[in-house]
Amino acid sequence: MRNLLSLSDLRTQFSTGRGRVKAVDGLDLTVGEGETVGLVGESGSGKSVTALSAMGLVDDPGEIVSGSVELESARLAEEFREEYTNPAFVDGDVVNLVDAPEEALRAVRGRELGMIFQDPMTSLNPSLTVGEQVAESLRLHQYGGRRKDSWFNAVRELLPRISRDIDDEVVERTIDVLESVGIPEPGARVDEYPHEFSGGMRQRVLIAIALACQPRVLVADEPTTALDVTIQAQILDLIDDLQEDLGMSVLMITHDLGVVAETCDRVAVMYAGEIVEEGPVEEIFHNPSHPYTYTLLESLPSEEKERLTPIEGNVPDLIDMPEGCHFAPRCPWAQPECTSGEIPYKQHGDDAVDHRSKCILDDFDTDEYGGDAIESSTGTEPSDTPLLEVDGMQKYYEQADGLLDRFLGADDRSVKAVDGIDFTVYEGETLGLVGESGCGKSTAGRSLLHLTPPTGGRVVFSGTDLSGLDSDELRAMRRDMQMIFQDPLSSLDPRMTVGQTIREPLDVHDLPVSDPDVRGEADVTVTGIDAERVSVTASDEIDAIVGSSNGVATATVTVTVADGEVDVAVEERLRAEVEVEREGDVVSGVTVRVTPGDSTSERRRRRVHQLLDAVGLEVGQYDRYPHELSGGQRQRVGIARALAVDPDFIVADEPVSALDVSVQAQILNLLEDLQERFGLTYLFIAHDLSVVRHISDRVAVMYLGEIVEVAATDELFDDPRHPYTQALLSAIPEPDPAAETDDRIILEGDVPSPINPPSGCHFRTRCPQVIPPADLDIEQAAYREVMDLRQRVERESLDVETARDAALDAGDPSAEATVSADGGTAGADAVVDELRESHLSHTLSPELRGVVDRALERVVADDWDEASEILRERFESVCERDAPELGEQAHPAACHLVDE
Repeated sequence: MRNLLSLSDLRTQFSTGRGRVKAVDGLDLTVGEGETVGLVGESGSGKSVTALSAMGLVDDPGEIVSGSVELESARLAEEFREEYTNPAFVDGDVVNLVDAPEEALRAVRGRELGMIFQDPMTSLNPSLTVGEQVAESLRLHQYGGRRKDSWFNAVRELLPRISRDIDDEVVERTIDVLESVGIPEPGARVDEYPHEFSGGMRQRVLIAIALACQPRVLVADEPTTALDVTIQAQILDLIDDLQEDLGMSVLMITHDLGVVAETCDRVAVMYAGEIVEEGPVEEIFHNPSHPYTYTLLESLPSEEKERLTPIEGNVPDLIDMPEGCHFAPRCPWAQPECTSGEIPYKQHGDDAVDHRSKCILDDFDTDEYGGDAIESSTGTEPSDTPLLEVDGMQKYYEQADGLLDRFLGADDRSVKAVDGIDFTVYEGETLGLVGESGCGKSTAGRSLLHLTPPTGGRVVFSGTDLSGLDSDELRAMRRDMQMIFQDPLSSLDPRMTVGQTIREPLDVHDLPVSDPDVRGEADVTVTGIDAERVSVTASDEIDAIVGSSNGVATATVTVTVADGEVDVAVEERLRAEVEVEREGDVVSGVTVRVTPGDSTSERRRRRVHQLLDAVGLEVGQYDRYPHELSGGQRQRVGIARALAVDPDFIVADEPVSALDVSVQAQILNLLEDLQERFGLTYLFIAHDLSVVRHISDRVAVMYLGEIVEVAATDELFDDPRHPYTQALLSAIPEPDPAAETDDRIILEGDVPSPINPPSGCHFRTRCPQVIPPADLDIEQAAYREVMDLRQRVERESLDVETARDAALDAGDPSAEATVSADGGTAGADAVVDELRESHLSHTLSPELRGVVDRALERVVADDWDEASEILRERFESVCERDAPELGEQAHPAACHLVDE
């Protein structure tokens, strides 16, 4: 296989006040012709910097200090030899991008190397239309629009519509590109702006920009990280189809191992700036030879694991990395020789398989890793006592906020974020709430806590209806109801230290306080002295710090006497008042009194220290600020803050969505431990269904403001009843290259607008099992296409002009037909044929085709209402007439198929 892109001994560093950050440190990687190579690893391992280095996009204070990035391209090499005199960066058909000048790199980017950036909303220009941003790449590389770097030309690039008109050929090509990436009605949407597109559609636009000039190598940097599993499945399917059609190579950068398993031919595992293992995808997943690869795979949730096995510690500081193997400080199998010298690569497996690993070990005993975690219990069983009851809760947002908006005629329709949901959460259980972005999950979580008061319905917590409480009563109730927010960096105040952040709820609620009915006890361990000579008592007020169980607060005290010295340690960060009796130099007696401290300030400080211990943070991090912590540490601070007021119920809103799999495993284990220790109840909101399956006792599935299915976790995953649930579960990426994905359900389109949700079943606009009328003899797939066509007619979004132009290009002059005096059309058959063929791929019976054609004739005549009525009369489904109800049985699903 010929290598198109080769990175050799690449070193990229960033200058900082603390020293040089070695982001990429001697990396070797190749991408072959037509091959998909995955680059995986934790955040901070250097994956994205590798991509930027390959594209020549590393900005100050970063630089490529050594190594090469070579692109094989006979066409480019010849062009550069003609443009430059004896270019040193060209050798035969190979171009060294590290040594190439910026002007030459501009000819490479987009044309030979395309890149999909991680966040579509920050990568797209909000002030330019989608079409203009795709057309820019076409002009630069295919229509002679590339100019030298100058301030004047930079301004021209920023003002494309003022500086020049878009050529018709460029517009046509732009529409073709948008259509190829699955943008519906691209001719009508080419002039829309990024904010008018959904997240999935924006990602498709980024792909369109990257592929506009059909590059030979595509660099995809986390292309699905921010997407739901359904949209992720669409995007991965799209990239796979485009790769096959265009014959391009792909460098897929991600931390989602399921994505890698399903899309890649070869995998490179990156850690602390270097490749630690590389090989075919089957070898890496089924026979990992580096401890880091193995432990990374073991961090993933699975059906067999009751408890996850995270990698202890964090990625090392890239300024001062350890000698020898960078992973040695975290490696369960580290040897003394791992911590010095250069670690060589070893070949593993069959000689015919290129599987190398940067480890001194030929193999390692995996049986000694994670066995205890797999067998451990996940905690106590939930009770049958309801703690939270939600009855018909609604949350609507008005678009016309004030008199001025109403006077100016602003849209007065409400955004129905949550549209009447019912569910119950029982004491001690974890209820998972899942669904795509925009379905109302986070709004539901905030509304039931009354952080944003519900518009309607009831929320009853521990027997109290929250809607009847005033602000003071609600504030007091929130001691028992807390929330862990999705993004720890944005939810933590950057001006407050860790200690101040965790202490703030204690100040607000005047905590900690002691329960007068709780008795204090001490669990004592004595070493070096007769236990009868040691007296330990615990104040009844220690429950203010450590909490209580069954009316008892326990302090764990260790008394050690050695060489005439007495050491007293209290595990719970309580104060120990010690009196020592001596007979000469010999300790004859020890008296210990354990208290929570005298002052409120001391008690709060000790409570914060105890919470830091509980969530696995060091007390030394008390005075640090959020930016000084890793993502996992910041999430732990958010959890500690929620625990500070000793709540009974916590809403965890996507608490692990932004974390690597290893850190994710740590946080999930922590949440389970805290649930068992403090008797917590969780509403766990997430779109990662693998995580939900691991942590939840029951799962509620939400779509467009409604709950469509509820069941015990194992039952839901084994027997999903609602078509939406079935699609969600089938879209979960399997971290196994051998897994069968042929039966995957790929949902088309996006969640509809909650301003005007579809009638009947809200899911019927995307449902692959939408029910045809009883008297209609039609295949399911064909009926789905007809329903999609109906929706476009109802939205008046069919692109008639593009269809007319296509008919004209096909040589049919009748496409220029105009509307006649009687309201009919003369010679519009070609346009109708073009519209039908572009939207319906399945064969319809003559009768049904005639109905569709009559409707499309009205569309061509600009009579959209009549066209909608023609289609509705013949194709109307029970799914759009009647809204299915969620029953009260053990496993209800709001679907007419289930009702039947």
